[in-house]
This record gives sequence, C-alpha cells and structure tokens, in this order.
Amino acid sequence: MFQKIKMLCVFAVLCATGCTNNPNSGKYIMVQGFAQGTTWHITYKSFNGEDLKPQIDSILTAFDNSMSAYNKESQLTKINNNDTTIVVDRFFKEIFENSLHLYNISGKAFDPTVSPLVSLWGFGKQKDMRRPTQNEIDSVLEFVGLDKVKIQDGRVVKSDPRITLIFNANAQGYSVDVLARWFDSLGYSDYIVEIGGEVFAKGVNSAGQLWRVGIDSPVDGSTEADRVIQAVVSLSGKSLCTSGNYRNFFVENGEKYSHELDPVTGYPKRDSLLSVAVIAPDAVNADGLATTVMVLGLEKGFRLLDSLPDTEGYFIYAARNGSFATVKTSGFVAEEL
Repeated sequence: MFQKIKMLCVFAVLCATGCTNNPNSGKYIMVQGFAQGTTWHITYKSFNGEDLKPQIDSILTAFDNSMSAYNKESQLTKINNNDTTIVVDRFFKEIFENSLHLYNISGKAFDPTVSPLVSLWGFGKQKDMRRPTQNEIDSVLEFVGLDKVKIQDGRVVKSDPRITLIFNANAQGYSVDVLARWFDSLGYSDYIVEIGGEVFAKGVNSAGQLWRVGIDSPVDGSTEADRVIQAVVSLSGKSLCTSGNYRNFFVENGEKYSHELDPVTGYPKRDSLLSVAVIAPDAVNADGLATTVMVLGLEKGFRLLDSLPDTEGYFIYAARNGSFATVKTSGFVAEEL
C-alpha cells in the first residue's frame, strides 16, 4: 500500500535515557528485535529485572500471522488470494475498522486498497519506477477503493476479486498500540514502544523526565546512517508517528514523482510538503494520519489535523528559496535544533 518513509531517530534517543539491557538490574530495561520487515525497540521500567522479549516476540508473531502481506500463511494473504473461508481475528477487524474511519474522514485519501497503483508506478518490491499511461492508471482505479470492501459475518467481502488489502499505512502503529495495551494490562507505568519508527510513550524515562523523540530533517536521499535531527518532542501518554516523501521518489523528464499516491486520481501529490509528524492519543491513528496528510498535501493536511480532537501536527515543507520551512498546529510543542 503506502510505502512510508520513517523519520524518527528513536533508538538513539532511547539509549540516551540511561536504559540498560541487563535483565538483572531491576530498573529500566531495553529490548529489541525484528518484526514486520523492520526493527523494534522497547524500554520499560521493570518490577524485578524481568526480560519481556519472549512475550513481545510472541505477540508480534501473532500480529504477523494476522495481517502481514509478506507472510504466505497470514489471514491477509489468504484474503487477498480470495479465500472466502477466513473468519478474521480481532487484529484484522480492528485495523479494518480504523482504516474505514480514516478513509471516510480523509475524503478517500487514506486507502488500503491502493497497492496496485503503488506497483504500477514502480514503488513496490520490484522498484521499477516509471510514469504509467493514463489508460494504465484508469484500468487499475477500477479495483481501488475501500468502499468496495466490507466485513460481513466475520468474513471479508470484496466487490471485485482483484481488490487487495495492504495495511502498511497504519498496521505498525496499531502493533505499537497492541503492545502498549499489553504493558498497561500488566501494570507497567513507564515505557516506550517503537516499531519501524512509530512510537507510543508512557510515564517517564530513567532520569525521571518525559521521553524524548527526534524528528528527522527531510534531506533528499538521506539514510539511517546520515540522518539529521530537525526537532525533539517530549512525549508521555501519547503517540508520535511520521511520514515523508524524501527517500522514495524518482525523476523523469525533469519531474519529481514521490511514492505518496492519491488513490482518487492515481497520481502522486504535487505539493511542497516534505514530511509530517503527528501526535495523537494512539499510534494507529497517528500512523494512518501521517500518511494521509502526505497524500492530501500541506494545506488540506493541516486543516484535517487541526480539526481533530487531541491531534497535533508538525509539517516540514520546501520554501521557495529552496530551504526547509516548518508550520505546526497550535498544540504541537517541539524543541527546534
């Protein structure tokens, strides 16, 4: 679906908080691993030095078995292959309902059926990037649109068998929420969960301060190794998720085309917006909204976030002189670097 570009330098921030990977410390413990095709890092204040990594891995495996597009045995893969016997689990049902909510409030800008367009433009796994013809785009748009899909009696019903669902734009955020709720159920009050750059933090770090999370500067073609931090946010009881278009794009005949595709028109959004960071009460909405804003563009995206309760945005866009400029909603507090 949407191929998001992450901008949070979370791991560096985590290690700066005085965490330890010593399971016998009885204090703050940091565990990490690999899931959903990306890395994850979690720091928590332990009760007795307990190592929670095995349980976390188990939860993420169950999540992967539900909605991974790369797992051939996942529910999502079988549904995309038109297996009508699948009764969806709680994970699938909740991510579908959240996707439908975002689809409706965004004017269809958020759409988990858009992956055929992503592949058509060459932003998929094959990375054969090119501008398709209008006829090619029109033919794909026939089976794009979440309003063509519903869950009925626990099963996914599609109006066209060519429709596929990919939840890349909000699934990582949702998995962050799943783990955060699990920590809450066990009584943990101080922790930070990060999966693929999406973050939820609660309580304080080992220094007794709010968790600090960095937002990258959107430098074209930058990598994990040469990223530059633009601003830092202090976070607790909320999620911070980001999206950007500065690492996945191509230039053809002097025109730059980003991977953020408008599911309504079938074309990339032509806009000055380079990246956005969204703060919301949960990660599934912050994650989905970050991608949605990149599709809508600076003005429409700002208006959407500004209209939503308990939701804030930090926008980085290209100024006319070629430099970076920023704008944020009234409640977004960040330390500019």
